[in-house]
Amino acid sequence: MCKSTVLAIALTAFCLFGIAGILAAEVNVGVKSGDWIEYNVTVTGNPPPDHDITWARMNVTNVSGTAITVIAENRFANGTLLSGQSTFNLATGVLGDDFFIPKDLNVGDQFYDAYQGNITITSMEERNVAGVQRTIISGSTEYTTYYWDRECGILVSATSHEPDYVMVTETQATNLWQPQTSNPEQSILPYAALVAIVVVIIVIVVFSVRHHRKKA
Repeated sequence: MCKSTVLAIALTAFCLFGIAGILAAEVNVGVKSGDWIEYNVTVTGNPPPDHDITWARMNVTNVSGTAITVIAENRFANGTLLSGQSTFNLATGVLGDDFFIPKDLNVGDQFYDAYQGNITITSMEERNVAGVQRTIISGSTEYTTYYWDRECGILVSATSHEPDYVMVTETQATNLWQPQTSNPEQSILPYAALVAIVVVIIVIVVFSVRHHRKKA
């Protein structure tokens, strides 16, 4: 094999690996400034004081590239409400408790968590979350099973089995989607149509009976 051929193959391989690296590094953010998510939290067992939480809210205040700045609010079992600002970065794996991950992941895809390593998406399903049917993806670590909204990349549910306690987190509400509510007018329409049909049939029957009586 001539040197030019070897060089061409090497350059092609280098380009392919470079493209693959770019694709692998691509991270899509699914939230924007002004988005918020509220969670109900249930803790059983003997949690440390800073994990004895009953409610939490994530308020997205800024999104710049793959960095997401939020003000997190936590209500504790003793009634104390604390808030603080944090900045996560989906590209570097600074994810906190994995409240935000890259959006549009599929089963088999991985994302990097700087604290827990690579997390693999293991399942996808349809689930009702905060009043709306959503596509939910799941992944697990040593202690926690997570569920995220695929389109937005936000945590919707998590169950953590720690040595001394169990924490269950569930989405209560969000402004990322609106609950589906039935329209009273729309629900009345089928019945109104049915009544109208019955009335028409009765009129036709009465008219036919009277017509036959006149002939007789």
